[in-house]
Amino acid sequence: MKRFYRLCAFFLPLFLCAQERVETKDSIFTPAFDQYIIDHKKQFNVKLEVGNDVSSFELIESNLKASLKPNLNLRYAVVLSYKFLSVRIGVRPNISEEQKDEKGDSDTFRMRFQLLFDNWNHWLEYNSDHGYYAVNTKDLPGAKGENYVQFPDLTSHVFFGTSSYKFNKKYSLRAIESQTEIQAKSAGSFMPGINYTYYSLTGTNRIKDTDGDQIYLNYYNEYSGINLSLGLAYYYTLVLKKYWFINAYAIPSAGIDLYKTKIHSPDDVIQRSFKDAFLTLSYGFGGGYNGKKIFFGADLKNRLTNEKFSSSKVRIIPSSDTFSVYFGYRFKAPKPISKPVDLIEKKVPILKDGNH
Repeated sequence: MKRFYRLCAFFLPLFLCAQERVETKDSIFTPAFDQYIIDHKKQFNVKLEVGNDVSSFELIESNLKASLKPNLNLRYAVVLSYKFLSVRIGVRPNISEEQKDEKGDSDTFRMRFQLLFDNWNHWLEYNSDHGYYAVNTKDLPGAKGENYVQFPDLTSHVFFGTSSYKFNKKYSLRAIESQTEIQAKSAGSFMPGINYTYYSLTGTNRIKDTDGDQIYLNYYNEYSGINLSLGLAYYYTLVLKKYWFINAYAIPSAGIDLYKTKIHSPDDVIQRSFKDAFLTLSYGFGGGYNGKKIFFGADLKNRLTNEKFSSSKVRIIPSSDTFSVYFGYRFKAPKPISKPVDLIEKKVPILKDGNH
C-alpha cells in the first residue's frame, strides 16, 4: 500500500495541473456536450497501469493448507489502444537477491487483448506464473528458518476469455476499458455474456524448505480444467462534471467447472475427472478523469465465488480485493500502428464502426 500512496502523491500534481486547452486536427472531439459518447478511436492511446492482481492458490494435503503465490506484489503494464483493438503487455518488476532467497524467484507473463465494438466486446487474456512460495509458512509444521517454504517448479497457466453484448448504445464501455471514447453523459447498460477459462497447475513435486534444503516428493498431484459460465452484467458511469466520472459494475454468473487431477506415485499415474457447478459475483467501482488528451483513474474490484477448482485438494483463488491505478495520453496514431489496423478493417469490413 505504501507504493500505492507514493504513486498517488506522484500523479496528483499532474492531475491537478492537467490542461485541456490544446486541440489538434487529429482529434474529432465535439465541444458541445449534446451527445452521450465522444469518439476518440482514431487516436492512439498509451496507458500505464499498476495493480496488485496476482494469481494465488491453496494446496490441501493431509489436512494441511498451504496458501501459495508468486514472489510478486504489484504488476506493471503498458496498454496500447487504437480503434477496436486494445493490447495490454505486462512488465515484470525486478526483485532483489534478498527477496529471492526469502521467497524464491518467480517468472511471470501476462498479455491481454480486447476487441471493443459498438455492441459486442471480447476479452482474451493469458497468464503464466512460475515459482511460488507459501505465504502461511509459519502455520506449516517444521517451518523454522526465516525464509518461506518455496515451490520452485510450480507453474500455472491460465487462459481466460469473455464475450458480452451491450444493449444500450448510449453507454460506452470503451470509455472505461480502452479510453478510446469519452462518456459525456451518465448512462448504463445490461451486458449479458459468456466466460470461459482453461487452467493448469504443474510442478508440485519439488519443495524448498526454510533451511534451503530440496525435498522431492514421491506422491504429488497435477491439475487442469475448463471453466464455463454465463453472466448478466450491469455497468453504469456517472459523469460528474465534463470529464470527471465514477463507474461501477456487478456481474452475477453461474457455470460449470470440468477438471482433471493426475495423481503421481512411484508405481503409477492415476487420472480422475470431476465436475462442479458454481455461482460467482464480481463487482467493482472506480473513478477518474477522461479528457481530450490526458486520462487517469483508479479501480477497485472484488470477486465472490464458491468455485472448488480441481477437487478438495487444490483451489485456484480468483484475485479479490484488487486495485489498479492508471495514467494515459492520446496521440495522433503513428503509421506503424494505424496501417495494420486499417488494413484489417479493410479486409474484414465487419470490424468497422456501425457493422457490429
